[in-house]
Amino acid sequence: MTVYTTRRGARNYGLAIGILQLDCSLPFIPGDVDNASTYAYPVLYRVVPGLSTAACLAGAPDLAKAAVETARALEAQGVRALSSDCGFMLQFQDEVRRAVKIPVALSSLLQLPMMAGTIAAERPIAILTADSNNLTEAFLARAGLKVPNRLVIRGLQDQPEFKTAVFDEKGSIDAAKIEAEVVGVVKEIQQAHLDLGGILLECSMLPPYAAAVQEASGVPVYDFITMMNQLHAATHQRRYVGSY
Repeated sequence: MTVYTTRRGARNYGLAIGILQLDCSLPFIPGDVDNASTYAYPVLYRVVPGLSTAACLAGAPDLAKAAVETARALEAQGVRALSSDCGFMLQFQDEVRRAVKIPVALSSLLQLPMMAGTIAAERPIAILTADSNNLTEAFLARAGLKVPNRLVIRGLQDQPEFKTAVFDEKGSIDAAKIEAEVVGVVKEIQQAHLDLGGILLECSMLPPYAAAVQEASGVPVYDFITMMNQLHAATHQRRYVGSY
């Protein structure tokens, strides 16, 4: 029989992925990174103190230490991998991965090279982001995310329901309205780029609409959940049993 030993400092066991959170207050619906029912495995959340949505989007190098401390605290609880609830936490990726011993994928944007590797270089990739004023190709290049494909970056900061729900934190979210806003932006992109190769949803609040985006576009759609599911699969391999 297997012998189990105490993990110093751990209060829970069997946790799969630790998630660094923004310091904000929003309604997180099923499918959202911050809704635990999104996953088929247990996750553990911890807020990065002081890291508001606005601070993260604008860039917060002074909070890198807080992100590292949060990551270490999650690691101490036994999670096997780390992620986050904001694609702009890409800015902390290097510091955090150097500070812990488990896999780290803080941003859905890390999937960009894999996406580019699956399609012809001539086909553009669309990135839907919370704020296109801050998500630029220069921002991606600083993180080493440079691909041969043309990037079509579109933000949702001017979409009425998304803006008031996410940036203004009005306290409610009309999922049907946001889905319509997201799908509308995708249709505009595809009308201008008929050879679109794939779509990457940067924002952690967009996975609930990924199916609608794929239905409207007919192309592969990547988001935080596709990345985290891959992290989980890689860190929780299973034995196969079946007929032969």
